[in-house]
Amino acid sequence: MRLFLFAVLLVFANMSFAQSVWDQYPPKGSTPVVKEEPVRTVEEPVNSAPVKEKIEWSLGHWYAGYRKLSESEMEAIVSTNPEAAAELRAGKSLYSKALVLSAVGGAALGVGIAYWSKEGSWGKPLTIGGGAVALFAIVLGGISGTHTTAAVEIYNKSIGYDTSLQIKIAPTPQGGAALAFAF
Repeated sequence: MRLFLFAVLLVFANMSFAQSVWDQYPPKGSTPVVKEEPVRTVEEPVNSAPVKEKIEWSLGHWYAGYRKLSESEMEAIVSTNPEAAAELRAGKSLYSKALVLSAVGGAALGVGIAYWSKEGSWGKPLTIGGGAVALFAIVLGGISGTHTTAAVEIYNKSIGYDTSLQIKIAPTPQGGAALAFAF
């Protein structure tokens, strides 16, 4: 009985984690947050455009300059670049698949542990399969996060900011490959 309760708790914890990350994405079809133009002073020319600031991830939040951005604000800003918007959509697509797989894998893991503890014949394969699916979902969720980071980098490059560190694979004269660092 304790093992069954542990399995149920594991499934709920897995779903809770997945839901907390899912809540960061705005609902499908929602309109992005539109900020009003800043009030212009007398010294500032009327035809000056708003300054586009570099977006950075720091201490668990997105920032544009010193202004803290919500997830939806960051997505609205990044989506102004079509290439970055496509990368962001790819990340969201992978994330939604990871969310479904984590729920299925967590449920299979919990049910498998429950049947395995009762000497069920198919409890062990279900537990192993559920664990594998849940692990794959975690990896897929991590990959979706790299798409979001890549989308921000694409946006930052489009407004003239380049990353401070670049790592690339470069060919060598002997026909091999080497890591190339650029600061």
